[in-house]
Amino acid sequence: MDRHQILMDMRNEHKLKGLKPCFIVLSSVNGKLYTGATSDFIMSLKNGVLYFQRLSMFFHTLKPKDDVSYPIKIFKEYTIKKKNNFSSILFLYTKDGKYLQINYQTGMPDTQSTEYNLSKIIEELEASGIKNNSLYEDPKNE
Repeated sequence: MDRHQILMDMRNEHKLKGLKPCFIVLSSVNGKLYTGATSDFIMSLKNGVLYFQRLSMFFHTLKPKDDVSYPIKIFKEYTIKKKNNFSSILFLYTKDGKYLQINYQTGMPDTQSTEYNLSKIIEELEASGIKNNSLYEDPKNE
């Protein structure tokens, strides 16, 4: 099943918590915000909250007990790092130096809706005062 169909099924079943859903991978790194295992999620935004709904690896079903969410007001800056032609990382930095590392795929027909929805989420982050800081280096110095 392709990603578009997975999202359409979840929309029809009213399982998505927010709007502008994106397929992402949250990494457990030294950013100290997300401490769970590196996993696939659907990220979405609604009413000033970023929702991360965990997906099972093989059947693309939701695992609600592993969901996390963060109010966007805790973030002050973001930066995007392009890893290669097919993946990028969005870093969201809090006021106290913590961060989220959000990995996402790019450049394929299957990733177009994620790329578009992520750009719309970033527009909303900026509208709420979160600044793009391209001067930040990757916290892990990758």
